Amino acid sequence: MKEKLRIHDSFWFLISGIFLLDADRVFLAFLVASIVHELGHFLMVKRYGGTIIRFHLSALGGLIQYWLPKASRYSELWIALSGPLAGLLLWQVAVHLHYPLLAGASLLLSIFNLFPAAPLDGGRALESCFIPGHWVPKTVRSISICVLLLAGVYSGISQRGWSLGLIAVCLLAQQYMALQSPKIRSKI
Repeated sequence: MKEKLRIHDSFWFLISGIFLLDADRVFLAFLVASIVHELGHFLMVKRYGGTIIRFHLSALGGLIQYWLPKASRYSELWIALSGPLAGLLLWQVAVHLHYPLLAGASLLLSIFNLFPAAPLDGGRALESCFIPGHWVPKTVRSISICVLLLAGVYSGISQRGWSLGLIAVCLLAQQYMALQSPKIRSKI
């Protein structure tokens, strides 16, 4: 039987780096925000009567593979949006409890995940609004990744901060891997 929880070595490397190098615990706030984000997806899958097939953690994020007895565009849309919505709820709670670091991490993670490029939640939500293979999600995804890549190059040259470019490269790599194995249906 396949394992339901798979934790990639890169995740443990990231966690050890966080605890060794992050004196301000910024990454810890992002880890808590990520857990709440994934919990939002999990609860919505359960709300629609779904079963979690696998939960995969890596340094690039979480991946939930699930099965729904009655999958629809509506259920796929809400499952995709439930992670960012849980993050926005955590943001509000953290603001009211005066945890600005957690509030900022949760807000940033939620907004970033709404970016309209799969495998991010915004891309999944956009894809759920159209029939499979429709040109609109593909076009929006391509334009979004190009904009992110250009912003990353601009940021790298002018600010010496290459993180946006790195994120765009990771999204491009994810798109390439998805093209190589189209029969894997996974939701983030």
